[in-house]
Amino acid sequence: MGEKDGKLTRSVDEICSALAARYPDGAPDEGVVRGQGFDYLTHHWTDRWPHPLPLPEILSHGPERGHIRRSELFAMAREVSGPESVLNFYVAVCAWGTGTKAQRVARVVKPLHVPGALEALRRSFHAAQSVDPVQAYRRLNLADMDRIKGFGPAFFTKWLYFAAYDNPDRAEPSVPLILDARVANALGWPPSNRRWPSSAYAQYLLTAAEVNAAWSPGSSRHVIEYALFKVGGQG
Repeated sequence: MGEKDGKLTRSVDEICSALAARYPDGAPDEGVVRGQGFDYLTHHWTDRWPHPLPLPEILSHGPERGHIRRSELFAMAREVSGPESVLNFYVAVCAWGTGTKAQRVARVVKPLHVPGALEALRRSFHAAQSVDPVQAYRRLNLADMDRIKGFGPAFFTKWLYFAAYDNPDRAEPSVPLILDARVANALGWPPSNRRWPSSAYAQYLLTAAEVNAAWSPGSSRHVIEYALFKVGGQG
């Protein structure tokens, strides 16, 4: 299955102006970004859990109302090895992404019902650490590679980001970043119910690098993603 081209509609200067308006005192601190966390409710997961799969540690031994931060997910990524840890990491990443919204949890549980999903997640996790981020994205976007029905870019870019961003042994010097509807809005992309192609993801990463250099060269790259997320949520 192929991909359709994507295109940005807001210039780097316009994006920098929007960020400067949102953050007049400068870019967010690295600690703020790494500390960004969300609550989640365990029963939203266990009520919808696909019974053939073992219940992961985060759901079987965690509190009913948990809280998870970016920094914790980076630490978890370093411990991923076999299928059970891949599954546990998937739930943790998606819990961070869905928060306490039951409907959103239902959407990210559905991919686990797809035959071969766990193996595709394992492959994509290792791809995130060993190939260029755009290629890792493309693998999850194409049906003849690691694509999983119901697991779209808004969540699988979180998966790629947490798998590889903080890994010092990552093979490629470039880093994956989260791309969701709020980030897309900050970039000036029109709303769409289609998957963004890998060409659009490549353009996003390039734009993030250019914004990084122009607006806050002292910040790490995911600070830009975090700031775009905040700008994109303004109505």
